[in-house]
Amino acid sequence: MKKMVVMMHVNDERSKEKIIRTVAKYPGITTITMDSNDGKLTVIGELDVTRILGKLERRWGTAELATFGPYDPKKEAETAAAAEKKRKEEAERQRSQAHRENQFLNPPPIQAYHGNQYLNPPLHHYSVVCDHDNNHGCVIS
Repeated sequence: MKKMVVMMHVNDERSKEKIIRTVAKYPGITTITMDSNDGKLTVIGELDVTRILGKLERRWGTAELATFGPYDPKKEAETAAAAEKKRKEEAERQRSQAHRENQFLNPPPIQAYHGNQYLNPPLHHYSVVCDHDNNHGCVIS
């Protein structure tokens, strides 16, 4: 089995569907995937590269062969697992970085030590009473 990756410009979902249907007509193809954002078409199977690439170039004009070679499902699974592990490590690193930044911006409250126990500092609450009817002003207690 062989794997072919073709880079193409895809405008919308309809174009993506047309490209996949065009490639699916060829015999020996087992898997077709397309990433619309990157414009990356991946075809796996026993395929004739020149015929498929020629057809895509005639119909869309922007088809360029990125990679072509043998397909090994075990190697692909290992590569995918390594990429997933790397993605998880990166996400964890970003979470810990965000946590550290959050701690810097919002430090925990200061605790006072009294005897053998920690006490939170007293919170000061103010109440404001304004009486505008009697013109006495405001009282802050």
